[in-house]
Amino acid sequence: MLFIKPPLSVYKDVPQDYHYAKGVSTRTYAEYNYLRPSLASWIKLRHFEVSLHLTRSYFGKCSVIDFGCADGIFLPSLSMYFKNIVGIDQRRDFITISSKLINSLKLTNVHLICNDHVAMDELRNMLPKDKYEILYLLETLEHVGERDSPWESRITFLKNLMMLLAPEGAIVLSVPNMVGISFLLQRIGLALLRAPREPISLRNLLKASLLNDTKELEQQWQGPQLERHLGFNHIELERHMRSHFCIPKKSSAIFQTIYVLKRKT
Repeated sequence: MLFIKPPLSVYKDVPQDYHYAKGVSTRTYAEYNYLRPSLASWIKLRHFEVSLHLTRSYFGKCSVIDFGCADGIFLPSLSMYFKNIVGIDQRRDFITISSKLINSLKLTNVHLICNDHVAMDELRNMLPKDKYEILYLLETLEHVGERDSPWESRITFLKNLMMLLAPEGAIVLSVPNMVGISFLLQRIGLALLRAPREPISLRNLLKASLLNDTKELEQQWQGPQLERHLGFNHIELERHMRSHFCIPKKSSAIFQTIYVLKRKT
């Protein structure tokens, strides 16, 4: 096991009235998604483990970026395996909690940046001077982009992120699988467990699961961070990515797909 789970006590040490999202019983993002003793948390954690396995050859050799680091769930692992780490997130509350985490665990090789209203050129200048060879972008890309050009806008975003890296650098990208049989099984499992889930019509569920067709669902995406992204189509994303990047590695983590992207030569 390569992934290092942060202590839950750090995430309990937040103001009593703090909740990372409305209607959520647990108060922090990490606790809600990854630190509860449940099968769902174990499944969600798999993409961290797979991402680390895909980059084992870089351990101890380079500095990395965790873009969309949230409240620091991945930072202890990265601190253990890499020289220097920069965690970036646009939510200031996430950066505050991440700061508590790195101070508590004495992660002296981790630097944090809040990129709220920060342009990519400005962000490049804010990075500590170093050579960054890996940028982890885990469960973040589905929240990025424009509804009217969902794939083109994401490709532009990935190209901008690549500019933060050394010429030989790689982006490690994980996205949810919301098409295909795995998506159908996920929805059935959530229904049987009576777990919270976004509503979807039977027609759209079957189209997404059997035909990989998510056009109608994409029209329902909304918000500045596309908070509603049900039907995110990783197959369509991959088709666009292959036109602009090399994908030397690809792996699956049950309900997520992980890619390693590099510049085309």
